[in-house]
Amino acid sequence: MNKSRVMQALWLLLLSLVCVLLFYYRRESTKSPQERYAMETTILVRATPPPSAVPLPTETPAPTPYEIVEVFFPKLNTPAPSGNGTAILYVTPSPSETPTPSPVPAEPFSLIWFSDTQYYAYKRPEIFLKMADWAIEVKETYNVLAVVCTGDIVDNRNYQRHWDNASAAITRLREGLPFYCIAGNHDVGADKVDYTAYKTADFCTVPENMQTSEDGRCWVLPLEEQGIVLCGIGWQNDAAYAEWVKARLSEYPEYSAILLVHSFLNDDGSLSTNGKRVEKAILQKCPTVRLVLCGHNDGSTRWQQQYPDGHYVNAIMYNFQDDRKYGLGYARILMFNPGTHNLAVTTYSPYLDDYNYYRDTEKDTFTLYNAW
Repeated sequence: MNKSRVMQALWLLLLSLVCVLLFYYRRESTKSPQERYAMETTILVRATPPPSAVPLPTETPAPTPYEIVEVFFPKLNTPAPSGNGTAILYVTPSPSETPTPSPVPAEPFSLIWFSDTQYYAYKRPEIFLKMADWAIEVKETYNVLAVVCTGDIVDNRNYQRHWDNASAAITRLREGLPFYCIAGNHDVGADKVDYTAYKTADFCTVPENMQTSEDGRCWVLPLEEQGIVLCGIGWQNDAAYAEWVKARLSEYPEYSAILLVHSFLNDDGSLSTNGKRVEKAILQKCPTVRLVLCGHNDGSTRWQQQYPDGHYVNAIMYNFQDDRKYGLGYARILMFNPGTHNLAVTTYSPYLDDYNYYRDTEKDTFTLYNAW
């Protein structure tokens, strides 16, 4: 082989290498955060501890939980809202009239929120069991009142194995904490709705201290000590259910209501078709509803609306089921501060021992001010 052919071969090899690198770079840059995250080694995100006048010890301090705008339990110390780049939504103006005082608990409290657990019931029951065990483990740490689930507990209502897998985890969970859920489309069917399988599951039946609609699809549970009302709306609700919910919530005018709805937001933060119905029929007419929790669509997003009387309603959606590893066990801790009525939200996977699903941590860790 002469010298010119050797040089041509080297140039072709170099050009091929450049093309491969360019292709790889473009492919990586177009991946979603979930795709990139799933291919990486899991990293536990921890925030720098707040500054202290006390000198740090010489030995390595024990790791602390990921710190959000509100400090974790047992004490919530809320800073004033500011424009410093933290995830802050608007502050609700104080009402013009002094509301009827409601009981204020001495300690902050929490709800743990599971969303769209369907793939855990379908393919990864060990993740579901880990989430249940963890919720019980942190019950005292976060003063957890209950675990709530916003629907799609199973992936296919017609497969008993899915119900059995879900039941194994939720039965274990209920040994230490109440569990309140609503039906999603995968639990009862999207169009031809059938609640038969849903109602045969022990964990889906409502406890005696709840008020329920005639067919059990919707329920209301006042938590008087905390001054809140939990309200669940089943899949494929209509005007009759809205009227029932409004009548029940009117019995507790001094309590803030938290609404559990399977579908309320799209992944871009706009109202879904069902969300528009709920917003028009319930939120516009029930000023005590201050917070909506939902799943159904993939991702993590928030929505806020101010109404003519000055109060705000916040809605939060999260659902990681479409991750290639089926959600990875992420749950949300909703921490309520009775002194400020702020709500601190963080996202944690007990399966991975990892905080925050997204690289953009503001999607997972944020505080809503005067939110309940």
